[in-house]
Amino acid sequence: MTKLILEDGAVLKVFNATYRGYVKIGNVEIPCAVLENGKRVISQTGLFQCFERPRKGEVRQEGLPSILGAKNLLPFVTDDVREKCVVIPFLHSNGKIAYGYDAELIPLVCEVYLKAQDEPDVLHATQIKIAAVSQIIIRSLAKLGIIALIDEATGAQYDREKDALQKILSAYISEDFLKWQSRFPRKYYQELFRLYKLKYDPISLKRPQFIGKFTNKYVYKMMPPGILEELQKRNPITEKGTRSRKHHQLLTEEIGITHLERHVTKLVTVMELSESPRDFDNKFQKVFHGAYQELLAFEENKNQSPEMERTK
Repeated sequence: MTKLILEDGAVLKVFNATYRGYVKIGNVEIPCAVLENGKRVISQTGLFQCFERPRKGEVRQEGLPSILGAKNLLPFVTDDVREKCVVIPFLHSNGKIAYGYDAELIPLVCEVYLKAQDEPDVLHATQIKIAAVSQIIIRSLAKLGIIALIDEATGAQYDREKDALQKILSAYISEDFLKWQSRFPRKYYQELFRLYKLKYDPISLKRPQFIGKFTNKYVYKMMPPGILEELQKRNPITEKGTRSRKHHQLLTEEIGITHLERHVTKLVTVMELSESPRDFDNKFQKVFHGAYQELLAFEENKNQSPEMERTK
């Protein structure tokens, strides 16, 4: 431990980092350390990387990082959160003083965004993505926590390889990100907005209500009969008038997602060649329904062939 003398004469204790490493959350490796006083810290930049947000930003509230300083978030920032936002200086292994945050700030940031999300019309469009990431992190840390507790209670942690928990965390995070990520490329929305002569904002996550109906008609209804109805049954409209999940999150990775992505790729091509919604619909009918009718005719002829009957 060393001591720093501040401008006002106060003495600040700076503890050594006895252990250093990187914790991987999603695709991001965040520098972290355990100090000689037992405090677990993460780097300041790592906090923002964790939530896929650049560190730069206006500091709107003294003592709070910009990811928490927005006015609409302040009602959800507790004293505990403020305490964990205090910057912690520590002595790096290279002999220089580094600065970080208490590692417990990560789940606390998640809680702030999830509480704000529970209130109607609180989060801005750019904050909705952070709330989605927060939900993934909270779920994954909870899964990891119960595993660590059982290992500690049974003594299994002594037989566990050094990075076993890290591998488990990465697996959970990756799995949940896969479920959350959009299966519709940006080009899909760009062309859709162009066809309907609407201004496209790539930052905003808000979409006109008709887009859901458009997607049902031209995407999900083109899947095998009954798929859309089953998706709507398993993913009903909530009291808020929205669905709790995206339909594609219920599709199987091997078949459903593969079918969806191939179809959307072809659909975007037709959209690019169209000048208006009516023009698109005409081209869509020719491209997709024409091929579908040919397939039905082929199946009907195949089932009627004597050779097929004899092999039954």
